[in-house]
Amino acid sequence: MRGTGWYLAASAVLLQLPLRGAENLFQAIRNDNVALLRSSLKNGADPNARDKRGASLLMHAAAFGSVESMRVLLAAGAEVNAKNDFDATALLWGAGDPVKARLLVESGADVNAASKQKRTPLMIAAARDGGSETVRLLLARGADASARDSMGQFALEIAAGSGDVVSVRLLLARGGDVNQADMAGYTPLLSAVGSGNLEAVKLLLAKGAKVNVANTFGGMVKFGPVALVGLTPLMLAAPHGTPEMVQALLAAGADVNARDSRGMTALMFAVASETQDQRVLRLLLDAGADVNVKSKAGETTLDWAEKFGDPATIAALQKAGAQATAPLATPKPPAVAEGSRDARESLEKSVSLLQRSSAEFFRQSGCVGCHHQPFTAMAVGAARAGGAHVDEAASREQLNAMKFTWAPLGEGLLQRLDPPGAPDTVVYSLAGLAAAGHEPDAVTDAMVFDVAAMQRADGTWQFSAISRAPLEEGAVNRTALAIRALQRFGPAGRKAEFDERVARARAWLLATAPRTNDDLAMRLLGLYWSGAGDAAVSQAALALASKQRPDGGWAQNRNLASDAYATGEALYALREADALRAGDTAYQRGVRFLLATQFADGSWYVRSRAPKFQPYFQSGFPFEHDQWISSAATAWASMGLAGALDARQMAARR
Repeated sequence: MRGTGWYLAASAVLLQLPLRGAENLFQAIRNDNVALLRSSLKNGADPNARDKRGASLLMHAAAFGSVESMRVLLAAGAEVNAKNDFDATALLWGAGDPVKARLLVESGADVNAASKQKRTPLMIAAARDGGSETVRLLLARGADASARDSMGQFALEIAAGSGDVVSVRLLLARGGDVNQADMAGYTPLLSAVGSGNLEAVKLLLAKGAKVNVANTFGGMVKFGPVALVGLTPLMLAAPHGTPEMVQALLAAGADVNARDSRGMTALMFAVASETQDQRVLRLLLDAGADVNVKSKAGETTLDWAEKFGDPATIAALQKAGAQATAPLATPKPPAVAEGSRDARESLEKSVSLLQRSSAEFFRQSGCVGCHHQPFTAMAVGAARAGGAHVDEAASREQLNAMKFTWAPLGEGLLQRLDPPGAPDTVVYSLAGLAAAGHEPDAVTDAMVFDVAAMQRADGTWQFSAISRAPLEEGAVNRTALAIRALQRFGPAGRKAEFDERVARARAWLLATAPRTNDDLAMRLLGLYWSGAGDAAVSQAALALASKQRPDGGWAQNRNLASDAYATGEALYALREADALRAGDTAYQRGVRFLLATQFADGSWYVRSRAPKFQPYFQSGFPFEHDQWISSAATAWASMGLAGALDARQMAARR
């Protein structure tokens, strides 16, 4: 939930190559070449060699290598408490792994060693869902449970945010203050609600947590403050929390009509999501929620409900007296005769627009936006693979922009100072880097380190506190992209661990029931990428293919009209999983839908359904306040069209 300014202030550090001497040893650790590491050390190599930022071989082994590499280094005399230029230690980097953490502690690691960002091993352990074993160990060895980092975060708050209720209990037993807040105003209760852990929420409420506390800072970006301020536990619970969680908060006295800095209420958040729950809606209405309050943007709860189109939700609100404002006019593409547009020309026009807008977005903001850089990189990669023309110079500049943005954040990632929008920001960026052909390096090592650390015990990647449908809402989407990130960029030194993480993620995907088109498409991709087997992949593909509409398109949910985002995503997923060929009738129907709905400038329009919090600026993409989601939709549509070029090329070769 932290904003960009929060993260950059805490982690403006650079992880970079080349390494300072003993390059082969650092690579041996990453590649899990224990034999080379052992023989080099026996032949006189320095077990305390450092990289350019002062990180030791043992630190690299803790973050990117195997437990065996650590044992070899410790046996050779590696200093267990060596610090890098930011005062981080091997224990700080390795505290998220119970086996590595115990090895280091038993080898004499200082459990209270703090980095220059004032992060401690206890904070890192508390950040892991399933880290209670290490939390217990560190507390037993004298770890300071009251320590706060440079942004005021503390172990109890962090544990509540990880969803690990055992760690929460351990830290409460050490005198943790349930109403202590960090510098952004987040308390353990706010963090626990954001994690979706009902048991932790009830525990904190029973200990006297204030139920109407609200955060005070959402971050700062180039164009001003991020409007994620005044968020209460009830607001965070409304879009994704269970009825039991909402009931617990209301029973504790939650103010059902509190408003955040945008003037939005819990009732608005409850319907501004694909995970609408009629039981939550009824609880809020019965508690006296005002159905006709307007946000600062002039939108009512019914306005938000109509964006998602669920008839039951709309009917319940109307029965309660809810009213909507005047509907917004939706731009329509010019009518074109079927067959008058060529897929290659349409693709090249859309990719050209995406590349120009991506460059402008970065120039304006200095930020890698998921909808502009990573999505554009994926569209460019698909177009290039399909034989379409792309601006290669612009592609290189975009790759550099993504690398430039993430390179300074390496140390922060290793200290679990998760970036804003985590894990979405990281997994989308890694997908973009992969599409641009970027090879694993120190930057991606730190990124994938953080991705792995954010996995929940049930195998998923979650970020339940805010809803940004369809781009950043579903656990299915995050989990599928995280699987791909671990596979594409994971260091060999952690392969066994990453294989186990992928297996857990695959098991969850197999068991979960998709709700939306994004769920269907990303579940198919996640199962395919994770090797779930032909039967599971075929079943998932059939479920997605069956949602194609008579107009040839797909819709984001069953209550909405077909659009470019859902159609392009569906075509890409079916093509990637080898479930639908470019020449198949269903694929060609989808292509015809895309060609018929494209605007003359190469764009596709999709209406935003995400509560806005970023300061508005013009990125060079059309459709003003709907520009960012329309940019992502145009990228998906481009990927769908790119898949069609293969069939045309094969036909031409014949």
